Amino acid sequence: MLNTIASQLSVSFFKRHLLFLAATLSTVLLIGYNFGTFDEAMHIPFLKASADPALYRADGMIGLHSIYYSYFWSFFVPILRAGWLEPTLFAVHLATIYLSFWAIWDLSETLFHNSLTSFLGVLGFIVPHFSFSGFPVFEFAPLSRTFVLPFLLIALNQFFKGRVPLAFLIAGVMYNIHVVSVNFVMAMFGLACLLEFRRIGFKKIALGAGLFLVTALPVLLWKAGGDPIDFTMRAEWVAFLNKTLFFHLFAMLSPTYPGTWAITFGGISAIWLFFIALPHSKARPETDSYTVVTARNFMYAGIIVVIVHIIAVYLLPVTILIQSQIIRMGLWILILAYLFFADYVAKLHEEKAFSRPAFFILSGIFIFSPTPILVLVALAFVKYVKNAKTVQLVARLVPLIIAITYAIIWLMGFWHPGIYIYGENTPWVDVQIWARENTPQAARFITPPEKWGVQESDWRVHSERASVGTLSEILVAAFQPGYELEWKTRFNTLAPGAFERFDGNYFQSIELVEAAYYSLSTDSLMNIACQYDAQYAVIEKPHSHPLPILYENTEYRLYDLNGLRCP
Repeated sequence: MLNTIASQLSVSFFKRHLLFLAATLSTVLLIGYNFGTFDEAMHIPFLKASADPALYRADGMIGLHSIYYSYFWSFFVPILRAGWLEPTLFAVHLATIYLSFWAIWDLSETLFHNSLTSFLGVLGFIVPHFSFSGFPVFEFAPLSRTFVLPFLLIALNQFFKGRVPLAFLIAGVMYNIHVVSVNFVMAMFGLACLLEFRRIGFKKIALGAGLFLVTALPVLLWKAGGDPIDFTMRAEWVAFLNKTLFFHLFAMLSPTYPGTWAITFGGISAIWLFFIALPHSKARPETDSYTVVTARNFMYAGIIVVIVHIIAVYLLPVTILIQSQIIRMGLWILILAYLFFADYVAKLHEEKAFSRPAFFILSGIFIFSPTPILVLVALAFVKYVKNAKTVQLVARLVPLIIAITYAIIWLMGFWHPGIYIYGENTPWVDVQIWARENTPQAARFITPPEKWGVQESDWRVHSERASVGTLSEILVAAFQPGYELEWKTRFNTLAPGAFERFDGNYFQSIELVEAAYYSLSTDSLMNIACQYDAQYAVIEKPHSHPLPILYENTEYRLYDLNGLRCP
């Protein structure tokens, strides 16, 4: 049946694109879409400030917009002013995912010339999988890094086809959109060119390098006129980042933070899956041997980047390496691993290497598991467990195993399916909207500093108003060493004693900040208002203060601090 479907897809352009459309809709429905959350919690305020400089008066975070060398959000300024931002972003999100599935199919066809592999490859990316850094292939909303994904997949495809200059040209254009993602692709291209110099040839490499420099010139000139590349070492800054929100992204493993183990060992498992599959793909008569060699060199580049990251974090904390968050290379490691493992699964199916229950276990876990760890476990199980009754029992349990893993992710707050094009209508969003519509643009607010998450917006997104300080600002501090010093001063007034108790555990940090913020007395709150010229304060119920209430909903009260007598 699988072979029949795959064959029909290979000969029908219409059916293939129905597959890409179905995969896109399935991905969005499964993952969800939520405007203004996760990293958009920073970029949407930056965008709004670009469109209207009168917003976010004296908000320290907004000034860091200049450190993002990307033209991506500039295209949305006129769209925002026209009032079409949210539906346009949703349309871009759908289009980006659709193009990515199309690019995945074409890349798989180039690598393996096998329609079943391409079909399984598309299915294998519908569910988000987590490798080094914890970033999935598809996210909750569009960002510059998600926008460049299909185009960089096309660049990889061109490189495998031998069109090296075209691959470099595409990468150069995308450099103007997301520098970090392109750096990873350039690392792969660079190592492949070095190790395959004779096959590729000097002319192609030189022409490719020239095309890259020309097409990347706009952002390169922008960077040249901005902050210079920083090669200094900042051990204290790295320690600060590990202590706050970035332990999984830098230090990687914590005995008291189990989530870091799942992410790190997920990355190691992805590499393992790639090298398990590689010899089988190489043995296929229809596979071009040089493409397999190039893919192996790409994976070597990924491993080298991970090793450099570990050295930078633990031994030589060079600022530019920390700023670049090079462990995000894990995304490309994951993509290569799943493409090649899809070919391995296809080969096992064609050869009838396993019984139907065993194949159901392996293919089901491969497609639906959020972690490569379970794929590795499933492969070991079907290879070494020969008892037919045991295999049948586990096959029946596969849906339960998948459901349990999804439930864990949901309970952790990282998964919240639903389509919220304008942001989810929560009491937190409601109080922001009231503030936007009923307070002056120049107003400054004291807000719960812990209120931000993967599925929750930052105060600035919907309110379009400044905040005295938030924990989410650390997302920006990871790109700007030194910012954390001023931030800590503000943060410690809002959440006294919390920062000193941080140990890298995200969930524990949130609890500490919340408890510290609501330990503030009314006098302390008023002193903060005086110190930072804040006119309003937002407090989550049941906490309260004997201050004038301007607005309240089921979960929040908004207090009026105007007219305070300050010392």
